Amino acid sequence: MKKFLIVLSAMFIVSQIAFATPPTDQEFIIKAGVQPQSIFSFNGDDANANVGAAAGFEYFKYLGNVVALGAGATYDLPRNFKDSSYSGDVSFMPLYIGVKARTPLKGLAANYGFITGRIGYSAFIPNASWIKSSSGGLYYAGGVGINISCLVIEAVYAVNNFSFKYAADNKTYKETDSTISLYAGFKFE
Repeated sequence: MKKFLIVLSAMFIVSQIAFATPPTDQEFIIKAGVQPQSIFSFNGDDANANVGAAAGFEYFKYLGNVVALGAGATYDLPRNFKDSSYSGDVSFMPLYIGVKARTPLKGLAANYGFITGRIGYSAFIPNASWIKSSSGGLYYAGGVGINISCLVIEAVYAVNNFSFKYAADNKTYKETDSTISLYAGFKFE
């Protein structure tokens, strides 16, 4: 039964790729957004960051009408912490590969909803005197969005892993930043 389901699934995927007539088979997106929520983990404590902004771009190539593979980059502008115990600001620059699945409805033409997933590397860029040295780490994200003609709107939950050496005790800490981002962008086909 397992083999039958695997073969049936493979046939379904191949038929989607072979017989689909996509409205366009590639897209380049330039986007900007706001990050209303960002929570950093520092040495077991959570620290909230102020509202931030981000800008980026993505390129996707569709493999049929539904699924696309691509790559992109985002730059999270520097933001400081709400907590007074942490001075300075930090930013991230994720570079990622991604997958996108859009609604396969033919009647929607250039208007569709989509879900997206990303994985890559995020550079950590601190500007804080209490951080002696730092490095980036694994980046992963998931989101949902809509495409209306050439306008793209999406909500993304992302996690940036990073490490830093604390200047006071010279210890290295491996931490995370969890961010919710709301983006608006333009799609070029």
